[in-house]
Amino acid sequence: MQKNCPWLIALILIGTIAIPPQNVSAKPQALPKCPSVNFLNLSKSVGAGSGYAKPSQKVACTTNEVVVTSNNMISFPFVKMTPNSLAPQNLTIKFPSSPKIAATPTNVVNMLGTAGVTVSGLLIYPITEGAIPVESAFGDPYYNKMLDTCGGHTGPASEYHYHVLMTIAICNLKNTAVLGYAIDGFPIYGPTGCLDVKCTKKAAMKSGYVQIGNPQKNVWNAYKYSATPSSTVLDECNGRVQPDGTYGYHATLSFPYIFGCFKGKPTTQTGGAAAPMTMGGGTGSGQPPAGGPPPAGGPPPVGGPPPVGGPPPPGGPQPSTTVKANSVDSLSANYVTSFYCTLPVIHEVR
Repeated sequence: MQKNCPWLIALILIGTIAIPPQNVSAKPQALPKCPSVNFLNLSKSVGAGSGYAKPSQKVACTTNEVVVTSNNMISFPFVKMTPNSLAPQNLTIKFPSSPKIAATPTNVVNMLGTAGVTVSGLLIYPITEGAIPVESAFGDPYYNKMLDTCGGHTGPASEYHYHVLMTIAICNLKNTAVLGYAIDGFPIYGPTGCLDVKCTKKAAMKSGYVQIGNPQKNVWNAYKYSATPSSTVLDECNGRVQPDGTYGYHATLSFPYIFGCFKGKPTTQTGGAAAPMTMGGGTGSGQPPAGGPPPAGGPPPVGGPPPVGGPPPPGGPQPSTTVKANSVDSLSANYVTSFYCTLPVIHEVR
C-alpha cells in the first residue's frame, strides 16, 4: 500500500460506520405504503470528497406513489471512470406504492436511463452502455471494466448511476435488507434469498441467462434466458416470487445484474430522472434496433459478465452465473486503498 494514503483508510473506516447499523436479512418484506424507513440518511457520510456536496434525499408518498427527491450525490470517494464529472442533480423518482405483476413484462433492452433508485438515493440504469466509446458501443460496462468499485459511474449530465449493485461496506449498501426499488415499485434484494417464509433456509440466487456471444458490444445479443424449475434461478426479469408471495428483484454479479425486464408496469419519469432514451431504442436515439417485448418464458437475448478481475478473452470460457452471498464482502481495507491509491491519473480520486 502506498504511504501517502492514510486519509483513505480513515475515510473507509468512517464510511463503514456512517450508517446506523441495521439488521441484515434476506427475508423479503412486503412493500409498505410508504417505505421511507428503508431509505438511508447519508448526510454525515464521507461523501464524494472535498468540495463535493453531501448526499441528500427525502421520501414522501401520495395515495398511489412513492416519491423520492434526491441530489444523487454519492456517499463514497468519487473515482472518475468516464470523461464526465460528478455534480448534484435535482431528481424526483416515482414508483407505485402498491406494485402489481403485469400481464406482460416490459422490455429494458437498450434502455438508457432511470430504471430504479437505491435506498441511498442514487439512480439505477439497466446494463446497456451508450454508443461511446465505439469499441464498446451498447456493451456491458461491467464486462468492459468501466465501473467503479461500487458498480457505477457518471453520465453526460454529470449524474452518477449504477449498472451493478455492490454490497460492500464502502458503498453503504452492505447492511440493507432492501437495496432499492425499481420504477415499477418492486424492491431489489441482494444476491441471497430465502427459501421459506421464516427464512430459516437461504441460498444464493442465480441469473438464468447464459452467454452466447461477446458482451463487449451490443450486450443484449450476447445472452439468452434459459428457463429452469430451480428455486434458486431467477426469472427473465432477474427476480422471483418470494416465499411469502411478494415479488422482488435480486442484484447479482452476473448478467443482467439487476433488471432483465420490468415485472410490473414502470412509472414514466419526468424532469432530470426521465430516461434519455426510449426503452428498446427510439428512432433517432442512435441505439441499435430494439429486440421487441420479452417472449414467453423470457426476454430477448441477454446475459452475465465475468468476475471483477476483467473479462475473459474473446472466445474464452463462459463466466459463471453463480454468485455467492456477499461474495464481494471479503474485500479488505488494504484492497480498497490499494485500488484507489494506484489508479492512473484519469481515475484519480477527486
